[in-house]
Amino acid sequence: MTSSGTHQNHYSDPAWCEAQYNPRGAVPNAPEIYARWPLDSARIRAELPHEADLRYGGHAREVMDVFHAQDQRGALVFIHGGYWRAFSKDDFSFLAQALAKAGITVVMPSYPLCPEVSVADIAQSCRRAIATAWREALSPAERGKFVVSGHSAGGYLTAALFATDWAEYGLPPSPFCGGLSISGVFELEPLINTSMNTAIGLDVEKARAWSLHTARPHVRAPLTLAVGELESPEFHRQSAQLAAAWPEICRAPMSVPGRHHFDVCEELGRADTPLFAEAMALFA
Repeated sequence: MTSSGTHQNHYSDPAWCEAQYNPRGAVPNAPEIYARWPLDSARIRAELPHEADLRYGGHAREVMDVFHAQDQRGALVFIHGGYWRAFSKDDFSFLAQALAKAGITVVMPSYPLCPEVSVADIAQSCRRAIATAWREALSPAERGKFVVSGHSAGGYLTAALFATDWAEYGLPPSPFCGGLSISGVFELEPLINTSMNTAIGLDVEKARAWSLHTARPHVRAPLTLAVGELESPEFHRQSAQLAAAWPEICRAPMSVPGRHHFDVCEELGRADTPLFAEAMALFA
């Protein structure tokens, strides 16, 4: 599946690309929102027993935390966002509390960032994290119901895990029972003319090679796509495009009511939200 000519005509317009793809410009209080994430997360790490900084690769950032639930119904991996150039697992521990209370063990990896590494390198790191969690960090009960999720760049990385041949990593062909991609960008070419690309380092060749709407999913499990209702039209189009390209595993994307790009992921950490309910349905 390819983009419509209408959208491709905009890709050379930096102002359009920035307005559509840089959510910081659309959410005036974004710095206040993501400034509280590490504070809330530090509090949760102090309260919740967990295994910290389990290593899954040689890079300093190739580590993950595992919050084991007491009554284990399964495990969820959460891959953080930041346009592949910001944040870490330590910013998102706050999401683990409600999930662990519901019996879901939470695995949170960090990964190396652009511009030190490429988007493709980061996807490889996430595959190593999954393989290590599967083999070394999770019990049979936890990996028996195994869901992968992520937000923004992590939404892309979640989908990339579905486009992975897991036999190469010694795992079953479909090691997940489901996935949840929140506010992902899967077609990368429009990012070339954004300010974020100073760090991401995309050109047309790389953007097309690493885009997922032209890839095929290997994992045969449902992948739920979610976008905040208040996000830009392009974020909604990106998920709709992937759903159309991968109809065997995706249905029409979920629009999360009243949420923008930064507060939509917080819904996963609250047990009374539609997004939390969607995540839990993947364990059924």
